[in-house]
Amino acid sequence: MEKKFDNSFVNLREEANGRVSVKLQPNALSKSDSEQYYGKVTRVTYSNQNILDMVAEELPDMTIGKITDVMTAYTTVLRKTLANGYACKFGTLGTFYIASKGTTESANGKTELTIKFTPEKTMRDSVVQKIEIAESTYVAPKMTVDSMTDIARNAADGVLKSGTSVSIRGNNLRIGGAESGIWCAPVNDEGKLTGDDSNWKKVAQDFFLNTSKNLIFTLPEDLEAEAKYCFVLKTRCIGYSKRERKFILQATTPSFKVVA
Repeated sequence: MEKKFDNSFVNLREEANGRVSVKLQPNALSKSDSEQYYGKVTRVTYSNQNILDMVAEELPDMTIGKITDVMTAYTTVLRKTLANGYACKFGTLGTFYIASKGTTESANGKTELTIKFTPEKTMRDSVVQKIEIAESTYVAPKMTVDSMTDIARNAADGVLKSGTSVSIRGNNLRIGGAESGIWCAPVNDEGKLTGDDSNWKKVAQDFFLNTSKNLIFTLPEDLEAEAKYCFVLKTRCIGYSKRERKFILQATTPSFKVVA
């Protein structure tokens, strides 16, 4: 009996219709005085089952099981070849190869390794020319705060004890670069900043944890008891890179009350 294929994937393929969306972000590493942007493409991702169905359509005389066996063997051979330090070229598709990743601080050091893929020019040109950019929008990078916790009490109730550890979770939080840091800024009962930054208290930057997703540090001991503050966070960090953005990312946390 002839195998019938589910048309859901065919519909998905037609819906994609050779179009992608591009999200623009400022190029913080550019040395040019003018603003420059780089794009990140958002696209539909085909699952392994989608690919198997497509191959089966191209090879109607082969069963899905046999196609799966061939693709599995292909992947195994690729993995073994790369693990032996060789590059793998696949016709007009392109080449998988081992590449150096990151930097080392020693002239005799060893960098980490990664796997990269470079498509052949004929493949790249024939595919890219058929794709239309349906949408290109600018999305500014931002620092966000999701939670703020008093670690000693394991409580996120808006009350922090002076001199104890605080955890802030969110995105793009890693502190570093010129004019960066964390400040305790006084707020009023509505949680609005009062006065100017001259009465802000800077947090010591010997953080227990300083990552893009989590900051752990000690709340200064000399904050006014029963007063309300918020944290003002500023950074120029680009992920875990040692390079700095040209501009500062800034975020303000919800207000908290200080207890002695």
